[in-house]
Amino acid sequence: MKRIKLLTFLLFIFFLYPVQSDAQQVFERRAVEVSNLGISYSNVGTIGRPNVRNVPLGVPSMEYPRGSGTEHLFEAGIWLGAVVDGAIRVSSSAITNPSGYSTGAAGFEFTNDGTLFGERSSLTDSPEFSPNAISHQDLIAEFSDRRTTVGGQPISGHENPLFADVVMETYNWNFGFAEALSIVRYDITNNGNSAWEDFYFGLYSDMVVRNVNTTIETGSEFFNKGGTGYIDSLYALYVFDRGSFDNPRINTYAATVIMGSEYRGVEFHPRRAEQVEAAGKEVPRVSPDYWLFGAGTGEFTRPTDDLERYNRMATEWPLEQNRFRLRDDGVSGQGNYIQLNSIGPFEEVAIGETITVYIAFVTALMPDEFQGLIPGNIGDVDQLDNDQSRANLLANIDWAYRLFDGQEAEDGSRIRFLVPEPPEVPRMRVELDAGVVSVYWDNRAEFSVDPVTGEEDFAGYRLYRSKLGDDIRGTIASSAQMLREWDLPDSGVGFGTGFDEIRLDEPVTFPGDPVEYHYRYDISGMLSGWQYLFAVTAFDEGDERTDPLETSINANAIRVFPGTAPNENFGSSDEEYRVGVYPNPYRINAAWDGATPFTRKIMFYNLPARAQIRVYTLAGEIVATLDHDAETYTGDIRWFNNFSSSDRILPGGEHAWDLLSAANQNLATGLYLYTVKDLDGGNVQRGRFAVIK
Repeated sequence: MKRIKLLTFLLFIFFLYPVQSDAQQVFERRAVEVSNLGISYSNVGTIGRPNVRNVPLGVPSMEYPRGSGTEHLFEAGIWLGAVVDGAIRVSSSAITNPSGYSTGAAGFEFTNDGTLFGERSSLTDSPEFSPNAISHQDLIAEFSDRRTTVGGQPISGHENPLFADVVMETYNWNFGFAEALSIVRYDITNNGNSAWEDFYFGLYSDMVVRNVNTTIETGSEFFNKGGTGYIDSLYALYVFDRGSFDNPRINTYAATVIMGSEYRGVEFHPRRAEQVEAAGKEVPRVSPDYWLFGAGTGEFTRPTDDLERYNRMATEWPLEQNRFRLRDDGVSGQGNYIQLNSIGPFEEVAIGETITVYIAFVTALMPDEFQGLIPGNIGDVDQLDNDQSRANLLANIDWAYRLFDGQEAEDGSRIRFLVPEPPEVPRMRVELDAGVVSVYWDNRAEFSVDPVTGEEDFAGYRLYRSKLGDDIRGTIASSAQMLREWDLPDSGVGFGTGFDEIRLDEPVTFPGDPVEYHYRYDISGMLSGWQYLFAVTAFDEGDERTDPLETSINANAIRVFPGTAPNENFGSSDEEYRVGVYPNPYRINAAWDGATPFTRKIMFYNLPARAQIRVYTLAGEIVATLDHDAETYTGDIRWFNNFSSSDRILPGGEHAWDLLSAANQNLATGLYLYTVKDLDGGNVQRGRFAVIK
């Protein structure tokens, strides 16, 4: 009998108190891939890749445009704070830490049960296609603050969790109007034994705008060039590069936006103040907070414990008296401000209750007239940050809200993320023949049905190509120029050209590619060794509410390097089959070079399909040995990592070299010899080139 009573007591304890298991967590970081915003999320609630400054290679942190090297985030994460049984508790997924996330470190208080990201896609040709998908790439993660230990070790300073279980879903699109934003939904459930009183949600962020490929600054010098501000009407906290001299430098914005929350049947946000008040609730406050990364004072003092963090979310920060300083301090190296965007209070979150919060990360290019501008004097910040410079940012934030608001159903409910859409993205292929690029695409866009109107509204196609040097400037993914447009004669949009110029008599296919291509356009006069981006977009007719919408140039963009094909006549004595090097002579900082000694590039051309290249000094010492295989070669020097992407097409008969010796030393000025051996035929050709500094 005593044993039965003891067992009953233990079962009572088991069900009364949540179990704090120490299950083995598995850390995973995933980057958004469908849009032009390369932002990373982790399955423990952090956002960004903290070591992106020290290790630029790898997944992006919050890079925009994708492939530009222009990053906008060190690390971000959520803060949840409430009064529980009369005591303040705060759980955070990221805090001010120079190393970023570390398992079990103070402030990194969310863990997972070994679950990895789930993924869904609304794209029917995606392997992750799901009819339940919200966007073109949904990333789903689950994490909790309930565990006080991880891997057998206590989480520093995390003795009193909220017992908050979180489901995080991120939504991402390749639409032209949504390629610079990522929306995040947090479902936050109180699975503790007490209600949460006066609950606040905060989004901590250490945003900084710098080009990680070209900057030579490290430590605090990397971070202290920023400017930051707040757009009150949009509940948007933004940052920009106030004072760096990165080259290339792209003037961009990044912002965090608290768009809304769902609480007890009410859209709980100042935007819906009337609805909130009609439900008998107090309208919540959305507001920013800032502190210096280092030893700030007064209102800029860094919060270090639960009480201070809660008070930063619950107390309105003196924004008005500090707006100018926040925007301008980067010019004097004092701009290393940490940001916090918060919403609350939620009067009560009962046991078992779930609230939902939506936030957005939004980026934008400044308009052309602000590119390259670096105001150097204190007080000149209005030259760089003003209503005109923020125009694209405002437009992108507006689209984030349009996606979030969706459409109102007949019963008055809201269907989120239902908006007019452009046609489907054309499936595109590029064939390369010396200086001619042939672009093929299919016709599936012509049968697209808009989800709002229910009508087929396809209007036409546009062909885009980047300009020479866009890759080095970091704008290849954002500044491609339209070459041609073709549209339906009776669409009322465009020029009524029709498609006769590009339509093939019969669709064509290619080995290993099941797509039937209905259109082709040839572009000649391409320069060898340069990188070009090509894209075909589709656009619709629009309607009385929405202007014509166009697919993103990055949804199917392909990067191409024109040049010589594999040399099938390598043994011939004809001059046209001779191997060579360009540019020759090579001058340091050639037009396509990057800004560092590790991003230089010369090209060997007219190579056979399989070859070995050796470079010698005049004394006969081997400087470098390069192995070439046309079937597998995609560029193996840092230049391609910094300025290109994995979908590039190379001609097959060319090989790039970074002018670094096998010992990773820069070549000195002088004359160099080289040999190229055909690994299939055995023939050898020789040549020379000069390096001039």
